[in-house]
Amino acid sequence: MSVKRIAEFGLLAILVMSIASVGVSAYGYSVFEDDIELRIDYPVEMKIGTCSTVTFWMKASQNLTDLLVVLTIYYHSDSSANPLYSDTIISEGSVEAGWTKSKSIQICIPRAAPKDPYVRAQLEISYELNGTDKELRYEWYMSVVRSKTYDELESEIADLKNTIKDLENQIESLQSELDEKIESLQNLQDCYEELLTNYSSLLEKYRQLKSSFNALSEEHQQLEDEYQSLKDSHHATLVDLEKLKTKYELLTKDYGDLEEKYGSLLKDYETTLAELKSYKSLYFDLKSRHESLQSRHNELIAEVSSLRQRLSDLEEDYGALSKIYEATLGENNLTKNVLFAQTAAVAAGLGAYAIMYKRYGRRRSESLESPKEGNGEKKVQKVLSGRRITIPSEVAAKLGLKEGDQVEVDYGNGEIIVRPVKESVKPFEEAGKREAAETSSENN
Repeated sequence: MSVKRIAEFGLLAILVMSIASVGVSAYGYSVFEDDIELRIDYPVEMKIGTCSTVTFWMKASQNLTDLLVVLTIYYHSDSSANPLYSDTIISEGSVEAGWTKSKSIQICIPRAAPKDPYVRAQLEISYELNGTDKELRYEWYMSVVRSKTYDELESEIADLKNTIKDLENQIESLQSELDEKIESLQNLQDCYEELLTNYSSLLEKYRQLKSSFNALSEEHQQLEDEYQSLKDSHHATLVDLEKLKTKYELLTKDYGDLEEKYGSLLKDYETTLAELKSYKSLYFDLKSRHESLQSRHNELIAEVSSLRQRLSDLEEDYGALSKIYEATLGENNLTKNVLFAQTAAVAAGLGAYAIMYKRYGRRRSESLESPKEGNGEKKVQKVLSGRRITIPSEVAAKLGLKEGDQVEVDYGNGEIIVRPVKESVKPFEEAGKREAAETSSENN
């Protein structure tokens, strides 16, 4: 710690001791009159921003009436006086001799710190004695107002004394350190001379290093030029990088679209796979039905051969019957009618067979032949997902197709044939019945 700092602390201690030399005990203001006695006790000093207690005591020496005591305490600060307390502390209609009254009053000093503040009291007493009005007025200097109390200043003085003692010890320690520093200074002087010698040596080295520095500066300039070239290349690379980033973002977007399309195609593939399974099942079912129809076809061919043989037999019987008919042409009507019925029956059988063979033989041959061309009213339809096609509404209306009906799908000669599936009927039985009905109606 410096000597100047120590002197400041000493001066502050002397100032505090001079302030604290003033007495700081409690003080009282007393009044002794023939009629009354009173005393007011209060502290001789008050602290800014604190509250103090003022005690009032009064005694009547005579019988008094209309006793009124008003106490006003003023706070003087910055050439102005403001009342801290103003109240009527006693108001009695009549009191007897020996009557006493005491009261404690709380006074609070504002927190603001004005210049040289103090507290002044003013006491006004009025009463009537034996029909005579009396008024007494007292005014006095009450207390000094300080920012610190006497006890606080004493505590600060004790602290300052301890600080001064510590400073004296520090001065002794600094003196010993000063001696050590002087010795160190001498050592430093020796070192300085040695360093001066080294400085001369270093100066020569500095010149050499300066020459090396100039050479390095030239190399640095070359490197700076190379760095600028690399910087330009780096800038061009950054531009290319931004272009690649833009292209990457576009490719990423295209990839997202492709991924979305792939998901859609995957769903279509799954749907197509399910339809393929269903078509395979339908194919095996149609194959089974085809084999069954092929077997039926062979049976019908055999039956046609049998019917042809029977027709040949019937033709022979018809020739024989014709001869018999010619021989018996002259017989009675009964015999004619019998022969006519037999002949009609044979003719009806031959006619029915011819009609059935003509109709169903032709249909069968047409079904075995290659598909015929349509009526020329062609429609172009698009193959949908799952290889589905839509039958035009006018075609469905002409063929009598409705939702839920079955169609037969076939192919040949590079074409696809779609036919409606009708419920099968027994063609020979139905044709026989029709031919019999026609023959019967002709005979009738």
